[in-house]
Amino acid sequence: MTLLLPTDIDQILEDYGHLLKVYPALLERHSIFTDYKRTHKRLEVLFPLKEHPVHGITGLHVYEKYNDAGTVELYSYSWKRIIPTQGIQFSHISSWGNDPHPPETTPQHLQVTTEPHHHHYDPDQRSKRKSSYIRSLDQVFMYVAYYIETGEVYYKDVSSAVDLKR
Repeated sequence: MTLLLPTDIDQILEDYGHLLKVYPALLERHSIFTDYKRTHKRLEVLFPLKEHPVHGITGLHVYEKYNDAGTVELYSYSWKRIIPTQGIQFSHISSWGNDPHPPETTPQHLQVTTEPHHHHYDPDQRSKRKSSYIRSLDQVFMYVAYYIETGEVYYKDVSSAVDLKR
């Protein structure tokens, strides 16, 4: 089992700051540009991204929970539409997490080989999951940066093609 280290916010801002944008209409309390929550137990922050020509105004919502040793116990990285504010299903584009889904309580079609790590890859059906080797915010930014920088549309079946381009 690989130990997952907390996100280095300064490094993320240095590497991906060119993808971020301030939106006056964004009233999110935990934006990287206003006040975000980081304690020894957790990180919660929103990174508002430059506007995408199809997906609109999006952002990466980050949640990390740390254990007593200071490593990441639980994470959720969600790429979603942030303006206008909508519910989870309507704002969802793609997300990654490691919340456990035990085989005895998870339908067969939602089980993944990389359990607990998984990718909610379908913008139209957030409940769908597939295996994921993404384990950090840096990897998520690399993935999402492709779409923000190129303006290409994210489709549920495009992710493997994007991975091949890298």
